[in-house]
Amino acid sequence: MLKKLLLIIFFIPLVSNAANSVEEEQGVWKGEGELGFTSTSGNTDSENLNAKLGISREEGKWKHAASLGAIKNTTEDETTADSLLFKEKSEYKLGEKSYAFGQLRYEDDEFSGYDYQTSISFGVGSRFIENEQHLLDASIGLGYRSIKDSETGDSEEDAIITGEAIYAYKISETATFTQIFYVESGDENTHSESDTGLKMQIVGNLASKISYLVKHNSDVPSGTDKTDKIFSVSLVYGF
Repeated sequence: MLKKLLLIIFFIPLVSNAANSVEEEQGVWKGEGELGFTSTSGNTDSENLNAKLGISREEGKWKHAASLGAIKNTTEDETTADSLLFKEKSEYKLGEKSYAFGQLRYEDDEFSGYDYQTSISFGVGSRFIENEQHLLDASIGLGYRSIKDSETGDSEEDAIITGEAIYAYKISETATFTQIFYVESGDENTHSESDTGLKMQIVGNLASKISYLVKHNSDVPSGTDKTDKIFSVSLVYGF
């Protein structure tokens, strides 16, 4: 997983340059890269590294967004968190606030009880509130998921229902609060996530971000916790 994290770190400036060059031609690309690292030594030795890269593009009635993120945590030479998440979502505007979407999601979390969970879904959504201070977006969809049990090595496929709610509140010109809730439910497992964040601008395109992520799986192998809680602090660069 460390190699995956380093790949994201080195990939951020490359994508940033590519997006900027395309932006000059079309004016529709934007993105954001996050990087956080903490290390303690002495009575307790620990290291935490989290990285994330997201890009999006709007053109006509279409909006495309993709993100790649990873988290790695070790305490006293024991790995306690190791995950990689890739998401891609395309939206097509149906009305002033409504849209149809297709989404691809892949997660590799060493401590979830599953080697991987990958899904594809289609549905509809709406931006119920969208103004200078508030954003409220919600969507629901149907799809297909494949998961691999890390204990037995068996792979299972099932139909799923997905739901997502996104809320953003612009506290001031330099601070924004966000809350994202996602659920993916099928016969084999119900996976849910709650991601709470506070981003504060430092200078220009550089900002700091505090995040609290809670992930839950309803069905996991014996000896595996159903819920993971991750607190992180990172620097964010927008482009």
